[in-house]
Amino acid sequence: LEQKYSNKIEDGPDAYQYEGKSNDRENKSWFNHISYALVAGFLILFATLSISSKSFKNIKSSNGLATTTVSDEITTDVITPSINSKPNFIFILADDLGYNSVGYNAHDLTAVTPFLTSLAKGGVVLSNYYAQEVCTPSRASLLTGRYPVSLGMQYEEILSDSMWGLNTSETLLPEVLRDMSAYKSYAIGKWNIGHYTPEMLPTARGFDHFIGYMNGENYYWSKKYPLEPQYTDFMYADSDCYSAYNSSDLGTYSTFLYRDKAVQAIAAHDFSANPLFMYLAVQAVHDPFDDSDPQFSAGIPASYLDEDMYEYITGSIPGLNRQQYAMALNLLDSSVQTVVEALAAKGQMQNTYVIFASDNGGCYQAGGRNGDLRGSKGSLFEGGLKVDSFIYSALLPDSARGSVYSGIMHVSDWFPTILELSGSDYIPQAGFDLDGVSQVTAMLAADATQNARQYLLYNMYYKVNDESFDIYSNAPVAIRDSRYKLLHAYTNNTQAEWYSVSEVLDDDASLFSVTSCPQFQTLTGEYTKFLFDLQEDPNETNNLYLDKNYDAVKANLYLQLEQLQLRVKLDSAQSSAIAS
Repeated sequence: LEQKYSNKIEDGPDAYQYEGKSNDRENKSWFNHISYALVAGFLILFATLSISSKSFKNIKSSNGLATTTVSDEITTDVITPSINSKPNFIFILADDLGYNSVGYNAHDLTAVTPFLTSLAKGGVVLSNYYAQEVCTPSRASLLTGRYPVSLGMQYEEILSDSMWGLNTSETLLPEVLRDMSAYKSYAIGKWNIGHYTPEMLPTARGFDHFIGYMNGENYYWSKKYPLEPQYTDFMYADSDCYSAYNSSDLGTYSTFLYRDKAVQAIAAHDFSANPLFMYLAVQAVHDPFDDSDPQFSAGIPASYLDEDMYEYITGSIPGLNRQQYAMALNLLDSSVQTVVEALAAKGQMQNTYVIFASDNGGCYQAGGRNGDLRGSKGSLFEGGLKVDSFIYSALLPDSARGSVYSGIMHVSDWFPTILELSGSDYIPQAGFDLDGVSQVTAMLAADATQNARQYLLYNMYYKVNDESFDIYSNAPVAIRDSRYKLLHAYTNNTQAEWYSVSEVLDDDASLFSVTSCPQFQTLTGEYTKFLFDLQEDPNETNNLYLDKNYDAVKANLYLQLEQLQLRVKLDSAQSSAIAS
């Protein structure tokens, strides 16, 4: 299987041809989706100049794997002009996808992501990219361009009964794109930054349409909330209303459902009137892999995958959860391919940036591994936050395409980076300064020496309600410069270890980890202070903290922490996250 895809991966996306088993029924279904959506979109645009709730629900997903082909039309299509020639953005956010999961580096999953690998190798791979350690802080940072600690969302995740969320005084990326450049925005998939009041919902925060779920996890088929499976967590919303989603395709495997909804939205979108921003926050590869629906108690059916791919995964990847993780990733890979095909069908690939990233590191309990990095989802060791990411576009200069950018980049940097790429001018209000920096100049030059980011705050568990955290005695905190990382964290807990791809856990038969590597599980063991030279020791094996030769390095990083505390005004930041 690796040989089958190897030449195409090396040649990049323009040469990519899918050679797996075809599925005529699925291909016909894909064309039906496009045709149906175009007709529905025309009728609704004629009447209302927008996509209504009804049209967004019309397309019914199929339960097979799309096998459409990406061809040269991706880079030779005729552009349908967008307003002011603004580019489109498709931001694909994977869930719990561990470092070294996309196949542009050699590892156990190399053959599982042929299309994502081809996109990455035709764009700019971000080799030093950091998210946050868990879902809610990461998503809040992405959409605001601010550190979680600046938002008061540095600790814990939004649950079903959480009476707090991202404060409505914060400005989100789709709001700026709408107000500055007339973008129409779509959010598809996971939200997880607050739903306590309607004002916290996506369509009250700048998105024109939303379909997906509110909490941190969901069953892929039934859309039940795993911690309270008596409840369904799935909704539709537009700028006028929100409601439970109960159409006949509700039980479709979520990766396929989100794929089809993305295709439908692209097909019906009027690119001549508004540029498009799509936030495709997929569920894959988060566990649970089973479902409350008994027919999927064994996880992903073999019929969903190409036969060769299924045999490769089950025959060469050890561990049931790791196999399910790989299957979910492969289905995501093919679904991204279908979304790209939809853009090409609308003549938009020449004018679109496709961005891919994960929200945090992989969870060792759910098949996630993070290469040779130390730590797992939930921790401030590298494996908890360093993830795969890349940007692909025909708009990239030839010198940037196929390059690797090694400058430090944080999830908050996407906010100003996307705004610069869109040509949108934005000056935040006083007290809402961005922590993110635009990476456009350095990224397109693939020159880490031009990086505007000198320091990166991983996170700071400080002044959290109902917690007695102190960053010098019991609270995890981490900051780095271009080479060194200062870390206060607990050792002797499972999320602070290294996990090999060949390692199979004792409870591997269960496809639901229940806790899924939360932050609070990292607060056990011995509180320890670390200093790592990430240039020489990227896997954090050699603690230099007590070495007197590095006292000046430590002093400078501590100074940066103190200045950060003063700047973000933590006293008010934490209270700002509580819903009134």
